[in-house]
Amino acid sequence: MPRADRRVLLIGLDSADADLIERWAEAGHLPTFARLMAEGSWSRLRTTAEVLHVSAWPTIYTGATPGRHGLYHAYQVRAGDQRIHRTDPSWCALPPFWKMLDEAGRRCIVFDAFMDYRLPGFRGVQIGEWGTWTWFGEPFSTPSGLRDRLIREVGPYPAPEHSQQVTVPDQLWFRDRLVEAAAVKARATDWLLRNHPWDMAFVTFGEPHGGGHYLWHTEDPDYPVHRPIPGLPHPLLDVYAAVDRAIGELLDRHLDDRTTVLLVSGDGMGPNYSGAHLIPELLHRLDLYHAPGVGGGGPAAKAAPKRSLAARLREMIPLPVRQSISRCLPRRLKYRLSLKWLNADIDWSRTKAFPIHNNNEGFVRLNLIGREPRGIVAPGAAYDELLSLLADELAGLVNPANGRTAGRVSRIDALFPGSERRHLPDLVISWDESARVLDRLQGPRAGLVCGKCGYDTPAYYTGNHRPVAFLAAAGAGVVAGARIDGGHILDVPATVLALLGVDPPAYFEGRERTASLVKRSLTEAL
Repeated sequence: MPRADRRVLLIGLDSADADLIERWAEAGHLPTFARLMAEGSWSRLRTTAEVLHVSAWPTIYTGATPGRHGLYHAYQVRAGDQRIHRTDPSWCALPPFWKMLDEAGRRCIVFDAFMDYRLPGFRGVQIGEWGTWTWFGEPFSTPSGLRDRLIREVGPYPAPEHSQQVTVPDQLWFRDRLVEAAAVKARATDWLLRNHPWDMAFVTFGEPHGGGHYLWHTEDPDYPVHRPIPGLPHPLLDVYAAVDRAIGELLDRHLDDRTTVLLVSGDGMGPNYSGAHLIPELLHRLDLYHAPGVGGGGPAAKAAPKRSLAARLREMIPLPVRQSISRCLPRRLKYRLSLKWLNADIDWSRTKAFPIHNNNEGFVRLNLIGREPRGIVAPGAAYDELLSLLADELAGLVNPANGRTAGRVSRIDALFPGSERRHLPDLVISWDESARVLDRLQGPRAGLVCGKCGYDTPAYYTGNHRPVAFLAAAGAGVVAGARIDGGHILDVPATVLALLGVDPPAYFEGRERTASLVKRSLTEAL
């Protein structure tokens, strides 16, 4: 087949969980996935989400690890600034793979890529923040006005964006919004594919992400807040089934003998047993972090900074009232205010290590001289000594309720070198869901650290990320039953470029997997 006739339809499934899909496909609940597994290819992949969950999509886009592209979470610290910021996707140090395709003359459609940004000079179609789970910027489209036309054609996206979800939603309402959203996303994608020429189209379904965060407890009878509702037995399964139907409709309309379809997820979703919300107090117990909101006990308790007058006035407003106000505020203002409180009143003159607040992993960054403007930890031996002390403490954390080790500790210097390493945390603890951490941790030096349960702290998740990634393939040339052994999400962009006959850039860290997926005749023609 001539290269000019080949097409790739890449479907991203944001935080879709491979364990759930395999189980529900086998049980007959997900017929599209079952058909893909039987007639096409299904492979589990390694992923950078094993350490930094939100790094998965930027890794897939750039073909590089976080130390080289620099994106790893919705909130990040930038070297030379010290404050925690809402992540700007344009910080990404490497371009997405569709830039190479565009420059090679391949016509591209990129629709609702997670953590995306407007690509300057892009000649194809690009629409951002129409139906993504989390917005990282203002809505945009190339050509200008195309997003507005899409809304006129199919309507607005019916599910809430993450910043609008400030409490645990009503299960029935939230399920219905996500089910409807998957159907509307399919119609929107179909309209784009029918009305714009393409050689590569990339669309992301974000419904598994929100559903996994807020509906996990409806499926998990062992989760502490599991409360089944009569007549509503499987809300999360309903969301996955809606996405399965949506994908099936797209494949029925657009999968032909010249199109290869790839479905990918770089991360999954399981029960929320994250202890990230306990890390600030733990660091304070070690006399390393001095900020408002910590100091519930331990030797450093009396030295905790006092809250500012504005912070004390804010706390006088009942939480439900603050949440109601937050729903009415513009998204950008909400983020600005939340970051103001988060960064306020930290005593940097005594803080040697600080958390990068999030609801997933435990991120710790040292207050390093030369990297942080108010750094107090000297590079070299002092840095290494403190890093080792903290790594040992985190590795020794247990859930005192069952004695199980809380998680796995990673040193970022060893895992993700590169020009953007300076923006990443220094240590990460990835929580072991079998430890079932909720409201307390026991540390070798810090002792017992107590707080609220993770599901009872903003953003009130009952489900959280876990690193189960996959790649499914079907269509033109794909060998039924083919598997990728030892595959990684880094391989995805190289494979897309190879299928379309475009050479990858030298910095790609993955390798193309066409030989594992497609028939030899097609491989030889590439």
